[in-house]
Amino acid sequence: MLSRQPNARARYLHAAQYISDVVRAYQQRSFDAFKRYYHSLDILLIDDIQFFTGKDRTQEEFFYAFNALIESHKQIIITCDTYPRDISGIDERLKTRFSWGLTVAIEPPEQEMRVAIILKKAETLGVALSEEVAFFIAKHIRSNVRELEGALKNVIAFSRFNGHEITIDLAKDALRDLLTVHNRQISIENIQKTVAEFYKIKVADLHAKKRTRNIARPRQIAMALAKELTQMSLPEIGDAFGNRDHTTVLHACRKIAALRLKDNEINRDFHVLEQTLKG
Repeated sequence: MLSRQPNARARYLHAAQYISDVVRAYQQRSFDAFKRYYHSLDILLIDDIQFFTGKDRTQEEFFYAFNALIESHKQIIITCDTYPRDISGIDERLKTRFSWGLTVAIEPPEQEMRVAIILKKAETLGVALSEEVAFFIAKHIRSNVRELEGALKNVIAFSRFNGHEITIDLAKDALRDLLTVHNRQISIENIQKTVAEFYKIKVADLHAKKRTRNIARPRQIAMALAKELTQMSLPEIGDAFGNRDHTTVLHACRKIAALRLKDNEINRDFHVLEQTLKG
């Protein structure tokens, strides 16, 4: 948008900063200035909107800002760690307005993209980083961009503190604790084996094209558990289930989420499997 409208007024901030702005406006009795600023933006981007949970005054002010911007045909982008309708402690009026726009699930980036992100961030920080080291970090850190950048900064700090160039061995040392945590994480093979044993079917059935209910439902549950308990992207999960398309995985996750709300048996099975896998 800024490339097309360089004079556009844009603001990107974390939800916690917006809360702080509301508190400051309340303390300084400067709500008029607060409203003039936020209501005059051309685009407002707020990260982690779930931080508004239980913040009644913040929600009220954001409700007014949301209405003002929409009525002026401006843009609002928000991110959240769950679907807007599932956020607890958020006014129903806001949830309704969140549903007016396009809701998109943001999946973890693929490995090639993770490598590119790491190299670009290193360049931005003025650090020479080899593709081999970037590949090593990307291979082991697969969750999200923030964690990727955090891992890279740990490697850079470790390098500067010890006075050594950044190599794969140095990256291993710098990220030892983080890699230990990731190595303990649940594997998709373990999920498939546990689900197969629970429903008394074969792991091969989860990979096969069979669509009978006694196979399809456990397969959907296994896919949903994989999305919930691993850092794998939808395409990666699909590959692990007989090279299925990522849209099939997304459908399975949404199907199980909907069934858990109305089918006690499905909800109980999912909970038992989840706790079993978590140990």
